[in-house]
Amino acid sequence: MQSYKVYLLAGLGFDYRIFENLIFENCEINYLHWLEPNQDESLDDYVRRIAGQVKISDEQLILIGHSFGGIIVQEISKIINAEKVIIISSIKSKDEIPFTLNFLRIFPLYKFFNQKLILTTFPIWARAFGYNSEKGRILFVQMISNCSDNYFRWSMDRIVNWQGNKNSKKIFHIHGSRDKTFFIKKIKSPIIIEDGSHFMVHSKAEEISKVLNNIIRR
Repeated sequence: MQSYKVYLLAGLGFDYRIFENLIFENCEINYLHWLEPNQDESLDDYVRRIAGQVKISDEQLILIGHSFGGIIVQEISKIINAEKVIIISSIKSKDEIPFTLNFLRIFPLYKFFNQKLILTTFPIWARAFGYNSEKGRILFVQMISNCSDNYFRWSMDRIVNWQGNKNSKKIFHIHGSRDKTFFIKKIKSPIIIEDGSHFMVHSKAEEISKVLNNIIRR
């Protein structure tokens, strides 16, 4: 039976715990970890540092990224050959970036984003963005609390200015019908998870696990 080496990268502000409910079949699971961005570090340079966590072997390599992690694994696949690249609740091109983020590219209000602002406003928008369970809300606060303001601002800048993936046809894209970060109506050719939010990789892990295992076995 074919074995696979899977590397997962969480979204902006999240860590490996967002994947804790996923169940993989016949896979070696590894987690990529966010690094603190250096001052004025380019996306390319940052991606090379993240890619340094990937250990090449004879097993087939699968890259999986959630949200901003989906952007990063697409960039990693340009320098490391992967059998498959799977993104969840993410984007493949500039055309999929929502108006809200295009607005921030023109008017970079994200430069004022910080950990305190996110945590203070979280109770206001938590349910609207899919954080419906107490466990999910507690996990969000724990993960965000570990991130620096520099990391948030650098990441937002790289997201709104990302040029997209020219080889996006090779990407497997899983997306929720109720994602309010990257709206489903702008996403091209996704595998749709009904009622899935931006947090669905955790809240709908059983359904997403089945989709992931089917993709990996193809």
